[in-house]
Amino acid sequence: MRIWIMIFSAALFAGGTCLGVALHPKLALRAPAAAPAAPEPWGWRSELSFHRFATELGLSDDQDQKLERIVSETQHRMDSFGFAMRAAHDESRERVKAILTEEQNRKLDDLIAQERRKRSEAEVRRSVEAYTRILALTEEQAAGLREALLEGKAKRREAYHRGDRSVFKTIREEQNRRIEKSVAPEQFRKYMEIQDLFEDRRGS
Repeated sequence: MRIWIMIFSAALFAGGTCLGVALHPKLALRAPAAAPAAPEPWGWRSELSFHRFATELGLSDDQDQKLERIVSETQHRMDSFGFAMRAAHDESRERVKAILTEEQNRKLDDLIAQERRKRSEAEVRRSVEAYTRILALTEEQAAGLREALLEGKAKRREAYHRGDRSVFKTIREEQNRRIEKSVAPEQFRKYMEIQDLFEDRRGS
């Protein structure tokens, strides 16, 4: 049973928490006031931004630059580990598939596809709920956003399995055009600001 859990985990693994981290500052602005929790020393949490470090610790420009470089290098190392883990999981899955019959492989592919769809739908639902709160979307607007995100995910997944990541940017642009048609101009501007924040965190 453990090997099947590993296979499903490999097949379904994606950066689902990244959007939550990127949206955290926006959501926090709308949250009701509450007594601040005690800070966790050296906890690598999303609210501990470079600006907060620089302000609250009184960092010099040189220290701030060094801190940014350390965190950036750490992020790149984590990304490398993630790619290595994905490669190891993919290799493991192929080895398992090699010992299965043709019928068993078909069943395995169906099971994984079903779980991927469930995971994608759950991730999109959480994203739409967050954007609905941040952008004050109507039900119709939220439905349009959901359709655009689901279609974009499906196209990226197909491209990934074809080994063609060069189309990811085009897919993202098409997705954004669909979203732009579904929401008001000001809402779309805020949506793109959040997307830029997300991209900045991924690229850092």
